[in-house]
Amino acid sequence: MRARNLSCLLFFFLKIIGCSHKTVDAEAARKLSDNFMSDLIARRTSAAYDKTEPEFTKLVGPSEFGPQVEKLFQYCGWPQDSELKDMQNGYKICADGHRHPIRKFIYAATTNQFGTKGQCYFSVEVAPSSDGVRVTSFGPLKVTSGNPYP
Repeated sequence: MRARNLSCLLFFFLKIIGCSHKTVDAEAARKLSDNFMSDLIARRTSAAYDKTEPEFTKLVGPSEFGPQVEKLFQYCGWPQDSELKDMQNGYKICADGHRHPIRKFIYAATTNQFGTKGQCYFSVEVAPSSDGVRVTSFGPLKVTSGNPYP
């Protein structure tokens, strides 16, 4: 009986701290993120779209993706280059309540609106998928004061 209680407690503890969740392959995530940024720099929105997770593609179709990215990048401009500045680990909470790990990459970039790096950053979040890793979200980050990554 005591061993059974200990097993249940151990299972519950591992479940709470997230050991039952997939992990993000750091090398594969970095490669995917870099390639995704390269696609955006080259304005290859179809190639970028192909790197997004299935949940994303259910919300936005391939014909809508390019025009939506165009609107999104009006905020900060299209990236002209990229330089990785930070990598972070975290979790994404999904609409159905489950969570999965992500790896976030933050790039400094010059854009067609800002000619100096450090005014606009781009965030790319990568999550595990059934076929490896996929981009789960991305977007521009405009600096309003100071520079978080000088």
